[in-house]
Amino acid sequence: MGIDENLRRVPPQSLEAEESVLGGVLLDNGSLDQVVELLRPEDFYRGAHRKIFRAMLELAERSEPVDLITLSEGLKAGGELADVGGTSYLAELAERVPTAANVVHYARIVRDRSLLRNLIGAATDIASRGYDASGDVSELLDQAERLIFNITERQIRTSFSSIGELMVGTLKTVEHLYEQKQAVTGVSTGFADLDRITAGLQPSDLIIIAGRPSMGKCLTADAEILLADGSVRTIEDVFRARGGRLLTLDDSWRLVATEPSSFVDDGVRPVYEVTTRLGRQLRTTGSHPFLTIDGWRPIAELRPGDHVAVPRRLPVFGAASLGAERVRLLAYLLADSEVDGPSLRFSHADPQLRADFRSAVEAFGGLVVRAEPERGGGSTLVIAPAPPGDAARPAGIAKAQGQQGSIATALHVQAELAPGAHPLAAWLAALGTQRKWAGLRFVPPVVFTLQREEVALFLNRLFAVDGRAALQPDGQPQIGFTSSSERLARQVQHLLLRFGIVAALRERRIRHRGTLRTAYQLDVSDPPSIRSFVDDIGILGHEEALARVAAALDLTREQAGRDVVPSGVWRRIDAARGEASWRTIATRMGLEEPGDLQVGRRPLSRGRLLRLADALGDRPLRDLATGDVWWDEIVAIRPVGSRQVYDLTIPETHNFVANDVCVHNTAFALNLAENAALRSDVGVAVFSLEMSKEQLALRMLCSEARVDLARVRTGHVTDREFPALAMAAGRLGDARIYIDDTPALTVLELRAKARRLKRDAHSKLGLVIVDYIQLMRSAEGRDSREQEISEISRSLKALAKELQVPVVALSQLNRQVENRHPPIPRLADLRESGAIEQDADVIVFLYREEYYVDDSDKKGVADIIVAKQRNGPTDTVELTFLREITRFENREVAPEEAGVAPM
Repeated sequence: MGIDENLRRVPPQSLEAEESVLGGVLLDNGSLDQVVELLRPEDFYRGAHRKIFRAMLELAERSEPVDLITLSEGLKAGGELADVGGTSYLAELAERVPTAANVVHYARIVRDRSLLRNLIGAATDIASRGYDASGDVSELLDQAERLIFNITERQIRTSFSSIGELMVGTLKTVEHLYEQKQAVTGVSTGFADLDRITAGLQPSDLIIIAGRPSMGKCLTADAEILLADGSVRTIEDVFRARGGRLLTLDDSWRLVATEPSSFVDDGVRPVYEVTTRLGRQLRTTGSHPFLTIDGWRPIAELRPGDHVAVPRRLPVFGAASLGAERVRLLAYLLADSEVDGPSLRFSHADPQLRADFRSAVEAFGGLVVRAEPERGGGSTLVIAPAPPGDAARPAGIAKAQGQQGSIATALHVQAELAPGAHPLAAWLAALGTQRKWAGLRFVPPVVFTLQREEVALFLNRLFAVDGRAALQPDGQPQIGFTSSSERLARQVQHLLLRFGIVAALRERRIRHRGTLRTAYQLDVSDPPSIRSFVDDIGILGHEEALARVAAALDLTREQAGRDVVPSGVWRRIDAARGEASWRTIATRMGLEEPGDLQVGRRPLSRGRLLRLADALGDRPLRDLATGDVWWDEIVAIRPVGSRQVYDLTIPETHNFVANDVCVHNTAFALNLAENAALRSDVGVAVFSLEMSKEQLALRMLCSEARVDLARVRTGHVTDREFPALAMAAGRLGDARIYIDDTPALTVLELRAKARRLKRDAHSKLGLVIVDYIQLMRSAEGRDSREQEISEISRSLKALAKELQVPVVALSQLNRQVENRHPPIPRLADLRESGAIEQDADVIVFLYREEYYVDDSDKKGVADIIVAKQRNGPTDTVELTFLREITRFENREVAPEEAGVAPM
């Protein structure tokens, strides 16, 4: 096809459909609620139509009717009436459409044509970038993916799902895991004392419920997080950047990539340091949950001897490259070198390593190597700048292409050094290393972003100098590494984990030149980890020792070592076994006798659990046996004072990996929804911008059944609890609760959906809940987030008045509340906008003293603080909070009477 023919092609569009949409809205304003879910102003091909539709949206946002007069006045006020063809054209639009019945069909046509135009534009952009071929291919692929994703995002917006529909799937999930007087004039909250103050949630009221996010579940600022590009950043860095793809553990025990939806600065808080058998360390607040075999439990409830989940592999590598020669040289110098004036010294005696070191120095360029004798024999290799006029020159500046900016900068610094300066020292300084004391050595940040092959080479040479491969006295193989730098040892432990190699870190005392020093030793003794090390990394100069180690691996005999699943897994096995006898299961496994299947019910090796899972045909058990989790034992928990802490909110999974440990990150509003729907026969619309509808359904089910959510998620449902879940599912299935989990919802979309639900007589809509306001977006961009939040709060208040229903919106508080003692919330603490305080009719704060005071006498008590009520008194009421089922109860109910069903 020729260029001229391409130029004659008209982009996909349908002016007739665009006119029908606009005319339909003029005929029936109600159709705008349906259209707004499908179209945006930029979806219209004709510029005049874009301006008309935008004017319609502005009228709708002000709750004004959309007709010829109001539309004409709105366009005239904006100086756009003549641009769209004047009042006569607007009248033509209304006359061309006989009915608004098909407006949704026309809107889909307009949207589809817009998507096609966007797709053509994206494809053209991608093709242009591809022909240019000047950038990195990986970056081009990422840009292409982002362009296409921005288009497909238009196609995946979800809508309401009836709680009855969700209960079918939710109950199936639970079953699968198991096999494996009218003082109240508004909508009752279900809480007697709160209803006494408010007389219920009143129609047309905007009710704000606010509390600090995460309620004290935070990590210290120095907690390190692995990002998808291979780099390692502190949680403080992630907080300040407000973004980054990191790892989270899904329900099948697999690590997957995700992005935080919220970033929390919780100020300075008392923290505890947790140390595990593998040497992992993490500092957290006492309420921060860790994953155990029985679900997520706060560190305050854990003790030494308990096992928590840590990653068994972190298969994340970057795309950067230093080049093999520089990777080798960097590893040697980090492991064994000293600064002596203008020279760098390498003292390792192994001839093979010395030769490899020399070749790496020569490839670097601009350096000379000479051997200096040492007392007692032997010699040290000294690396110094080449003399002026020497043929050797700094090499590799041209090789900087494709490398990260820090590397190119290092070479540039090297080239501009004054005569007599050390080019190698300059390069190391540019990488951010410190050479004066071995205890300060660490892996430069660029190494974490290197390609897989270069990371393996880096580790190979580190182990060549400071590593070992040998058989223990009992014949068991072991690979080890020792360093005087704790930071370096922990970084090597992390890099090994990227290859699926689990290493234990311990501190020991060694004698060096007659002086006792602290050293940090890594030991790899898990057979699969040793095999991965031999196959993927190796050790230069230790080939024979590695061969002996590999030969000693008895792959025909199960060697679990410490890689076992805690004994709590037997509860899962019993649930999956059902009525089957152990003899039957033994037969399925090919065993003659079942006696050794459950001896002592001890922790199970991963291989044994896998065979049991296959014999039982249980997928969750199989996922557990083959997942990305290693169960590491806690050896110490100690308070370490107060530190600056942060937290991240992770959508859906609500956990992330920090310091190579799995850690966790709306209950009151959900209880309002349950009480309103089940006990007041009111329809409730729940807009959840953070949690998925499936997660909300499961949480509501456990709350209504009074069954521990953590046990349900991990399959520990007893015979007594399952009927309670089934009955609760039946009650919720009949309730009028409608959940919409559309992410990044705009105010206009929310209002349109709520209006449509209100018009449905069956829904009996009487309450709208938004979780939460800071995750919403305004219809149009605003200069500041404060202005955007102000617009959102005003729109929610307008919606409450329009629909004549209470609107409950969750909000966050500023971190300044943490600086007070006690940190009880006030109106001034509302986050991001004072407009929330002005627009709200009722403001309620949630405060739990036990989160802030370890020895609080108000365990399991939540203060519900009514800080503002336009038409009533302010006061504080106490409710019982049942943490295990995420449920609030009236304080008159004793905890033991309203507690969780026993196992």
